Amino acid sequence: MTTFFLVRHGETEWNTQRRIQGWADSPLTSLGLAQAEAHGRLLGMFRIDRVLASPLGRTKQTVVPIAQETGVVAEYDDRLREVCMGDWSGRTSQELQSRHLDQWQARLDDPEGYCPPNGESRLDVKRRVAPLITELIDAPQQMVVLVSHGITIRILLDLLLGSSKHRKPIRGVPNDLVYCVTRQSSDATVTHYVKGAGPFEGLFIPEV
Repeated sequence: MTTFFLVRHGETEWNTQRRIQGWADSPLTSLGLAQAEAHGRLLGMFRIDRVLASPLGRTKQTVVPIAQETGVVAEYDDRLREVCMGDWSGRTSQELQSRHLDQWQARLDDPEGYCPPNGESRLDVKRRVAPLITELIDAPQQMVVLVSHGITIRILLDLLLGSSKHRKPIRGVPNDLVYCVTRQSSDATVTHYVKGAGPFEGLFIPEV
């Protein structure tokens, strides 16, 4: 049995401006730093074996209190990076719709396969992270923290849950959300924590 904690980085300055980040970076806000500390306190309650994180700046900031609270040195893995958004990085969706409507529409028509100019598709990310998940599942009896990004975490969840009976559409992944997925053989169970509270059964459903 392997237990995965999937943690998104804390809120960044570009998050507040609704700018697309991808591999580009912006620092955590004061709220984002507080969210990272809350993640650390939550995960410090478990006997964590490994902490793996994306090497981007915002995840490096987030992982600091997690490593401190769990007592586990973080390992950085390029496979946990966010989807590369190429020329879209730093722009807002409004800018793209007004200046590059054809590109924006192409993404809406094929959200999994579309690749922004000089970027990568979600299918590229899936091919990138799938071997990592296989490696970790093959090392049983571990509790592993993966600190990553919104789109990448949704893909990680998709890989971990597969055709599990808990499978439902995966909505957004807020900065204050932590998923816990337990894999035993081919079965998976999922719970989540919000603002340090929980666990709550199943996938997170945002308020309308």
